[in-house]
Amino acid sequence: MLQNRHPRVSALSRVPVSHTSQPSPAYRGSQKHKNRPTEERKGTLCPEWTHATPTGGYRHDPYEHRWDETEAHRLFERAVLGANGQRRFATAAGIAFEAKPTEDGTWHGYPVPWESVPADIANKWIDEGVVTRRQIKKFWQMDKDDLHWAIGAGTP
Repeated sequence: MLQNRHPRVSALSRVPVSHTSQPSPAYRGSQKHKNRPTEERKGTLCPEWTHATPTGGYRHDPYEHRWDETEAHRLFERAVLGANGQRRFATAAGIAFEAKPTEDGTWHGYPVPWESVPADIANKWIDEGVVTRRQIKKFWQMDKDDLHWAIGAGTP
């Protein structure tokens, strides 16, 4: 079971998981999670492989980027909706990702430490072999000032 510093969650902390069969909102990345200059306050930075397309990497305009061709979009499509309906969670390469809605009706995602993922979702992924306890332990808790921790992670 994920507990405070261990890769498994207590049954007492489990809440129902609802799955989305087909996300109705659109996904679009945010400048604040890219390793590029921006006027926005930075959040955890996304690895390049999450927003690359077959024709190249992310440039500088989130409105013109082909998000539908990215791993970030694929992660969003298979994301699990959290119990409150305001967050979606996905994983790849041992990293947890969270997506949240933006003010324009789209969603954007970013890497989060595993301690931020609802216990029932993490446990389901462990049981299904989608993620290992070792991966969860590696990325369980990250320094809030280290925005670059996910950039060096491997590709899926």
